[in-house]
Amino acid sequence: MKRLSLICFTEAGAELCVKLMEGFSEKGSQCQGYGPGKLAESSPYGGKLVPLSVSLSEWTKEQFLSRDGIIFIGAAGIAVRAIAPFLKTKAEDPAVVVLDDMGRFSISLLSGHLGGANELAEEAAEISGGQAVITTATDIHGGFAVDLFAKKHKLAICEIHKIKEVSSAVLRGEEIGFFSDFPIEGELPAPLVSGDERAVNIWTAIKAEPQEDVLKDAFKLVPKLLVLGIGCRKGVASEIIEKAVNQVLETQNLSKESLAACASIDLKKEEPGLCEFTAARGIRFYTFPSEVLAKVEGEFSASSFVKQVTGVDNVCERAALACVKELGGGKLLVRKQAANGVTVAVAALDWKLSLSERID
Repeated sequence: MKRLSLICFTEAGAELCVKLMEGFSEKGSQCQGYGPGKLAESSPYGGKLVPLSVSLSEWTKEQFLSRDGIIFIGAAGIAVRAIAPFLKTKAEDPAVVVLDDMGRFSISLLSGHLGGANELAEEAAEISGGQAVITTATDIHGGFAVDLFAKKHKLAICEIHKIKEVSSAVLRGEEIGFFSDFPIEGELPAPLVSGDERAVNIWTAIKAEPQEDVLKDAFKLVPKLLVLGIGCRKGVASEIIEKAVNQVLETQNLSKESLAACASIDLKKEEPGLCEFTAARGIRFYTFPSEVLAKVEGEFSASSFVKQVTGVDNVCERAALACVKELGGGKLLVRKQAANGVTVAVAALDWKLSLSERID
């Protein structure tokens, strides 16, 4: 579900704003429209808008922090000046779209691919009956867009600046080498060539660093597959947990971008250090009762002390496996590693790159 904010400045804009809000709501988005307080009095549609109670700059700052997309209904210059102080990176900026107040043109202004502004502009044009304006080079030339490819397949991008390198090669008509540490199901979109080195290459992996020379400068895409199983002493600080996890990832050559979730025993569901760690990493935190962990099949690094305290002989390995089972299946990748009152194990979800639909 997209979280969208719309803002208008004229009576015609208020009518269009309400029309867009209704259209996007029907598509499943969460929408809120805003406008100057005077529109509530002068426009029959003003009552459906939230009166703007702060400056446009302050409003824009709030939307950048909380919304997936922002739609300005008015002059493009107004939108450009409003968003300029808050721009960060392709990976962080929300989608920004601008429509004239007659709805004739819907312009993708910012974060066209990763943020989804191109798609948002097209949806807005469909609702308004206008024309979407897309200026992204790979789109207007009908070429492969690596950031869209990553977004579609839920792959993390490690080096945002390399998107330009891949896009430039595409626009020059060059083939792109594609390497994957995982099975590929289906046909790669042009101009990707599987397993063949080219001047520019893409690598799909959960490894932090490649062992093959051909992949040293490759553009890396990372599937989020790793589940941490963590056990810890009561009161352990999140910094200690972070250090223990980082040590395991580094020694095992695993990418931090590949983390999908963290799991532990339900006795730890409100453990401050663990909750702070998972919140900071932006990963989900799953917990399981000892009865569930005890039924997990496999050979584990048993501890009589842990069993006495928790009711199960191993927390981290069993929790990691219980979690991947719940998420669709997987295997234990790293057995228990202990340091400073923290135990860490790592499981990996089963995954393959499924290309049932072509992207070109």
